Amino acid sequence: MNVRKRIALATATVALGTGLAVAPAAGAFATTGSTATVQKAAASCGYYNGNALTKAGQTGAAARERIKEVQCLINVNTSYPKWLDVDGSFGQETYKAVVKVQQKARISDDGEVGRDTWAKLRAGVRW
Repeated sequence: MNVRKRIALATATVALGTGLAVAPAAGAFATTGSTATVQKAAASCGYYNGNALTKAGQTGAAARERIKEVQCLINVNTSYPKWLDVDGSFGQETYKAVVKVQQKARISDDGEVGRDTWAKLRAGVRW
């Protein structure tokens, strides 16, 4: 696990320990003594919870929220080695991350987040 993911996990664990709600996926983390462990994948990061087609070139507030959800889920629920900025911009790095996740999940690797990719992102893709 890279340093940024460890920091994010530790921050979430501390927030959960103090009773703060960080995201709807708050139940995804548990502490064992002073060590945080991931119990299950986050079902949502709180930006979007549907499965509408999301891809590069889309604009508007709704598209930005969907793209933020994609970026957050890749950061939290996958083993993608590079931390993505959750900025709502479907740029080259987000596209490459989506393709990599699709390849590891053995689904169509077109770089577009449709029904199958949303399901895999929410379930978690580790390699």
